[in-house]
Amino acid sequence: MTSRTDKYIAPFCVAGVGLLCLASPLFLNLGSQMPDYLASQQLASQQEQQRKELIERKKTSDRIKQTGLSITGSTHTLTDYLDSPDKLPNIPKTVLNRYATTQAWVFDASDQCIGRIVKGNFISKHNSPSTCKDIPNGTK
Repeated sequence: MTSRTDKYIAPFCVAGVGLLCLASPLFLNLGSQMPDYLASQQLASQQEQQRKELIERKKTSDRIKQTGLSITGSTHTLTDYLDSPDKLPNIPKTVLNRYATTQAWVFDASDQCIGRIVKGNFISKHNSPSTCKDIPNGTK
């Protein structure tokens, strides 16, 4: 008595096609969602990189505060201020304390000189018009 195995091939193929039809929504959705998934993964890796950079900057800033080193920059830009001839710029005391022993030029958001800090005191170009005429080359 011999059994023919080829008689089971057709039902097996029909069952396989049926399973593929049932599972096709999974595969079709994956294909359309793949670009969104890749974009979200790229965004997540960029955010992780930015977090690492911020952590490193914080460590550096804490270490500078710990050692008591002074900031050596010679310019300070007020990013949220545009110079107006009617009012004097308001510089926070913390900024003035950073430049307590040095001299720094102060610029507004449009890179216009508005004064300088000398030994912790702010000298505005409104009070002393010649203040911004002495800017050394390469400062801004």
